[in-house]
Amino acid sequence: MNVRETAFHSLLTICKDDGYSNIVVSRTIQKGDMNDRDRRFYTELVYGTVRCLNYLDWIIGKLSSRTINKLDPVCLVILRMGLYQIFRMSKIPESAACNEAVKMARRFGNRGMAGFVNALLRNSIRRRLEFQIPDFSENAPLHLSLTYHQPVWLVKKWIHDYGTDDTVRICQYFDSIPDLCLRTNTQRISRDELLQQLSKRGLQAVAASFSPEGIYLKDNPGIQSLQEIHDGLALIQDEPSQLVAHALDPQPHEVIFDVCAAPGGKTTHIAALAGPDTTVYGCDIYEHKLKLIESNARALHLTNVRTLLQDACTIGDKYREKADRVLVDAPCSGLGVLRRKLDLRWRKRAEDLQKLPVLQSRILESAAACVRPGGVLVYSTCTMNDGENSQVIQQFLQAHQEFKTENLGNLCGLSQPGPFIQLLPQKDELDGFFIARLRKEGHRD
Repeated sequence: MNVRETAFHSLLTICKDDGYSNIVVSRTIQKGDMNDRDRRFYTELVYGTVRCLNYLDWIIGKLSSRTINKLDPVCLVILRMGLYQIFRMSKIPESAACNEAVKMARRFGNRGMAGFVNALLRNSIRRRLEFQIPDFSENAPLHLSLTYHQPVWLVKKWIHDYGTDDTVRICQYFDSIPDLCLRTNTQRISRDELLQQLSKRGLQAVAASFSPEGIYLKDNPGIQSLQEIHDGLALIQDEPSQLVAHALDPQPHEVIFDVCAAPGGKTTHIAALAGPDTTVYGCDIYEHKLKLIESNARALHLTNVRTLLQDACTIGDKYREKADRVLVDAPCSGLGVLRRKLDLRWRKRAEDLQKLPVLQSRILESAAACVRPGGVLVYSTCTMNDGENSQVIQQFLQAHQEFKTENLGNLCGLSQPGPFIQLLPQKDELDGFFIARLRKEGHRD
């Protein structure tokens, strides 16, 4: 197997076809016949190139008379891969990085592309000293952007919202590589038992600080090597995401809706916490995403999960007051999980932050209609943008006096002021996440 060519095809899918890097990498590893060394080189080359995209493009911009958007996508991917190896992978000989890039340009492009790639990469080596990132004092947003691989517009927003010192900490956090986090399937095994099982296999596993089911693996052996996942004893799910099911606080003999459910991490967590006497409906607008929910439920041996092909924006029209508890894990900008979704940072635009609250409010409005009197409505996002979080909730509460906030300040040991949970990387050392819990007035039948 030619690992560089495999990485090239993955990066082309990510950069040209807007594929999600974590999904592309996972599927490639599952299909490919890679030994451990090849897998590590492949993942470093793909994830590293995606992480450093703005820095690599900055170098290309200084070397090429053609703008980035004028370059052939194949050529651009090959250049980015070559530059990443030259500037970020010290163990790779520069000559090898250049030669392999030229071979790919000739194979997947043409002779002219090969000549262009050869000239630009060799020029980058000769002019290496010119590509010094501007000092912080000279241009703070650009310095932080290129040093910690975040879009300039977002760095400027963080400086405005949190100040410079906090922005540095945010950038450092999002540029770090996260440990793999598992959620124990407590319907099959306790967290202590799973920790012991992982330890016996030589894996360094530690309990999460807040989620009662969470486990961090300090060394990632690769998903394919985690038999515990294949056996349905655990699911990969980030710790802040695991807190949402606890905020919903499911109880036996209830009907629960998760209206934006795919791929089913929170749906299955709710089902596991509630037990087999509670029915949890995972809803999505796409059939193929419902199959993901069903697959995860089967893998975890959960029999109380059902799926509904349903648009969250209209679910209240059909299922008015049918649920005891409703979760709205709303589509959002994802600005709180940038270290786990590397490609996301380069796809978001400032204008997206203005459009999303409109959709979020529509979904929340419709989902609220499903809640029975005395029932619970939980709203969550994986973003730090207040316009998608507390502002959406406050607007909803102004229009719906029948709903009141319930304080979540001590959720799973988290101590936060105010009625909502707003996790911030620079303060909590966790991904940015927002959770609000509302209760509808009235009494249950």
